[in-house]
Amino acid sequence: MSTPDRATSGMTEATTADATTAHATTAHAAPPHAAPPVGSATSSNPGAGTARPEPDKDATPEEIEADIERTRHEVGETVEALSRKLDVKSRARHQVDETKERVAERVEEAQHQVHEYSERARERLTDERGKPNRDGWIALAAAAAVVVLLIRSARR
Repeated sequence: MSTPDRATSGMTEATTADATTAHATTAHAAPPHAAPPVGSATSSNPGAGTARPEPDKDATPEEIEADIERTRHEVGETVEALSRKLDVKSRARHQVDETKERVAERVEEAQHQVHEYSERARERLTDERGKPNRDGWIALAAAAAVVVLLIRSARR
């Protein structure tokens, strides 16, 4: 029987140590669906999660008070951001307002296009005095025929 040489044996031990370390690290990892730890950075609050050092043990009372004020300010901003995210009614109202604005813009565009189209049609179908020209009479006859056909089909 042959015994493994030192290089092979070292690789086996290293692989075993790596596997043990990997298992130890994954054993304490949070599940993928878990919420991020408190104070961790989020996309809406990129500065969050950056560990700010505590004041030194020999810090003056003014430095400690300044640190407390900074912390209060940061906590206040975080609470406001969370409140905005959790205020479903306000977010829904904002989305409705945006949709109303988009619809109003489209209606305005459609009205403008209809006005332009009717002006072009009027120019093509009437003469200088506003009376129907030859194309105008043809268009009127076609419209009358459509109306007659619609009335007849409605009666059946």
